[in-house]
Amino acid sequence: MHIVRIDPTGDKDMTPSPHLNNPKVYIDTDTFIDLVSKRTRCLICCEPLNGKVANREHVLPKWILRKYDLYDKEITLPHDYKARQYGGHTMPCCKDCNSLLGKKLEQPVRQLTQGGYAKLQRLLDENGQRLLFTWLSWVFLKFLIKDGAIPINPDQRVKAVMQDKDTDWTTLHHIHCLARSPYTGAHLSPEVLGSVVILAIDDDRYREDFDLITVHETQTIMVRLGDLAIIANLSDSGRSMDIVHRFVLPARQERFTVLQALEICADMAVTTTRIESKPVYFTRIDRATGQPSIHADLPVYEANPVDPDTRAAIFELVYREHLPHLKIAGSDMSALQAIRENRLTFLEHRISRATGEIRE
Repeated sequence: MHIVRIDPTGDKDMTPSPHLNNPKVYIDTDTFIDLVSKRTRCLICCEPLNGKVANREHVLPKWILRKYDLYDKEITLPHDYKARQYGGHTMPCCKDCNSLLGKKLEQPVRQLTQGGYAKLQRLLDENGQRLLFTWLSWVFLKFLIKDGAIPINPDQRVKAVMQDKDTDWTTLHHIHCLARSPYTGAHLSPEVLGSVVILAIDDDRYREDFDLITVHETQTIMVRLGDLAIIANLSDSGRSMDIVHRFVLPARQERFTVLQALEICADMAVTTTRIESKPVYFTRIDRATGQPSIHADLPVYEANPVDPDTRAAIFELVYREHLPHLKIAGSDMSALQAIRENRLTFLEHRISRATGEIRE
């Protein structure tokens, strides 16, 4: 969940902070649900779109669409929502917020990533990590809202959203708080940042230099830009990194194929399902200045065993575009069957331990 706390002033004045209900500082979960369900207000500033100059915010930023020639290519959506081209995959946003995000988020992220893996590794300092994490949160949230992962009946949106029992609104509200931090000016404390893995990709079998994978249920996202792949769990406060390093990432491997990166993405999503108690996120507001900052209370870490059915379902989602093209060497088993039996792997350290080798 994501809640709000007011910093004490040291005096006995217990009157409510004047900044508590200020959308420029913080909005609560109910207001977030209302924003998503009605879609008549800007997702960033929360003001009515009919009273402002509205723009179409591309779910994927235009600099990515241009660089990888994606405008006319079709996007594959995880929840089989109406297919559309990348260039038309947009959502309403007011002009001022669109410009602000371009200046404070998109342009700096473009500068960080446009040189590929090697340049990002050189430039990625603490501020860059926060910037990249905020950007991933914003891209993830836009795709989740746009692709039908949240079941909304177009004719009865508010009613449908409020009756939806499966959507984790508190976690999505937290991701929204992260995504709009360039607008609110909220500082992200270190414990807020989720698990992030950055991989170097070396794979000449794939002509496409761009990939986007989202596992909505675990708040996991992977973006591949040429030889750079960035994978993040957005709502685990880094709690799954120990599992990722011990059981997912191969030791001493420096470069990865696309299929290997997808496997790491799928397993990172699986790790979040093992966490027993989730972090509690909150926005702390300075009573005097109204300055917000985002923090987390971290419970004692406990990891549950992997559920085989959950793991198979996540792998099937991540690999679904590739399934028709995958063959199991020396076997009549389909790739889908191998996934459902948790026997598909492209990582050498797993193949060496497998009873039967499974390769592309």
